[in-house]
Amino acid sequence: MVKFGTSRRLKRNDIYTYLMEIFIVIFGITAAYQLNVYYEDQKDLKLEMAAIKRVADENANNMHVFETLIGSRKKLEEDTRQLARFLFVGEDLEVDSISHYLFDINRTHKPITQMEALNFYLNSNYTNKNSDLKSALIQIKAYYLELRDVVDYYVRMKEKYYSDFLVSDVDFGEEKIISLEKIQSVEFKNLVVNLLSNELELNSLFDRVYDRAITLDELIDERLN
Repeated sequence: MVKFGTSRRLKRNDIYTYLMEIFIVIFGITAAYQLNVYYEDQKDLKLEMAAIKRVADENANNMHVFETLIGSRKKLEEDTRQLARFLFVGEDLEVDSISHYLFDINRTHKPITQMEALNFYLNSNYTNKNSDLKSALIQIKAYYLELRDVVDYYVRMKEKYYSDFLVSDVDFGEEKIISLEKIQSVEFKNLVVNLLSNELELNSLFDRVYDRAITLDELIDERLN
């Protein structure tokens, strides 16, 4: 009877030992997995922070582009408004009074916005801790694309309807007015009014994009600090 009892106790101890070994193995695998996940997350976080820093530098460059254009854009808007005033006064126009405005408003300002770092970050698959930042980047990218399309459209319209309309009366290369005939026409007055409307709309879009860039800069600063 003693042998049977001893045999049963040994078997029971063997089961406990076996279960303990299984527990230790499972615990070890789980701990190793969690550590690996932690180190991978830390690695991804460092890579993400580096990518966000590149986005910050790119956004700062874009903001600088907008800031350098503020004066030129406002001047273009005011020159267009002033030319419209001259045209609608109804008095006889003089070349000296309008030539400055006539040639100045033929200029265009096309901002060159960078989106390489922005696109890289949006296409990355780092952590999910900065979903609000990605949302902000998606929004400002849409603004950049809209601004680019609007500017390109206005440039084409200005070339087609402004420069082409005056091609026989104005030498844009020498900046000389040859004749005032078309300039005094109702068609040209309406054309300048349309140009002014376009400039106002474009400047409003510039301001919205610039404000969005400032907001993005503040959000990025929170992430990096």
